[in-house]
Formats: sequence, C-alpha cells, structure tokens
Amino acid sequence: MPSMTFFHLPAEKRERLLAAARAEFVRVPYEDASINRMIREAGIPRGSFYMYFTDKEDLFHYLMESYGQQLVEQVEEWLDRDGGDLFQAFLDLFDYLQANRNSDDFREMAAILRRNQRLQPGLILNRQGPCAIVDRLRDKIDLSRLDLRTDTDLPDLFHLLISAVAGTMLTAEQDGGVEQARARMIRILGILQRGVAAKEAVPGRGQQ
Repeated sequence: MPSMTFFHLPAEKRERLLAAARAEFVRVPYEDASINRMIREAGIPRGSFYMYFTDKEDLFHYLMESYGQQLVEQVEEWLDRDGGDLFQAFLDLFDYLQANRNSDDFREMAAILRRNQRLQPGLILNRQGPCAIVDRLRDKIDLSRLDLRTDTDLPDLFHLLISAVAGTMLTAEQDGGVEQARARMIRILGILQRGVAAKEAVPGRGQQ
C-alpha cells in the first residue's frame, strides 16, 4: 500500500504520478516497466518515489486494486438488486464492462490485462486474493442458491468467475464480437451452475 506521505500529497501531484504509472504499464508488460520513465514523466525525484511506494510491485498492485475496488462496488449493487444471485451479478459485470469499454478507465485496465495475461485474474483482486472479496460480499450472496461443501468453495468460485469475465472480455474481438462473447459467458455460467460430471460418475483418482 502507498505510504501516508503519498496520501498527504496534493491530489494533482498524486494523479500525475498515477497517470504516468498507468501509461507505463499500458506501454509495456510489468516486468519491463521502468520506474525511471514514470518519475521522469511525472516530474518527481527518484527519492520521492520511494517515500510513496516500496517498489514497482507496490505501485502496480495499488493501481490494479483501485480498478478492482470499483468493480467490487458494482457487484455489491447488483447482488442487492438481484436478490443475491451471484451468477447474475457476474453477467451484469460482463455487461457493465462491455457498456463502458470505451471509457478511459476500462481501456487502461484492459490494456494492462492484455500486457500481463499470465498474471490474471489476480491483477484485479486485492493482495489477499478472492477470500477478502468474498468476506466483503458474503452477506449479500444468497448462499442457498449454491452447493458449497468446503470453506474454500466460494473463494474458488469467485476466482473462476473473475477468470471467466476477464478472459471472455479480452477475447471478445477474436471470438466474433460482443454478442458472441456474451453468449459464451452465459454458457460458462451455465456450466458452473449445473456442473458437468455425470450424476452417477465415479470420482477419479485423487478426487475421492
């Protein structure tokens, strides 16, 4: 997390640094991003950067968590509206991202995700992973709609849902457009809802 020194900066100076960081992470993958280019673009001394963030990773996580925070707030609203239907909330999330795909925030987030596909979907989760998001949303989810059998089932389901939304969004153009991508998203949600193992199937080795 950024230091309190960062949060005490004037808003304009904070945004100048964050804008420079976003531009750098859009330009190149995370491992190639340069702090020197960021601070040069932002017009701040190198020493000041380390008063605000521990390192490049700290800054990167803060940016991505900021995007994720916006999305979690939206999911909260949809869960309230849809009676705790988690699958509908994630379809709503897909629709929301598609409707806002030309906004600056979405274009930046999508570009960074494309640059760093091997890191998904953890990029848009907070550092504690899906468990922390689940803890925040649990009271809004209608758990009676879900067949949860262990404490990790719900966090794992979140991970799958986030992966499905991110993957479907980022491949929409290759898959034939938004309508086809949405149809694919609905199919994926259907698979997760019903499961695909035959009801009388014998568990495989290692699953017993």
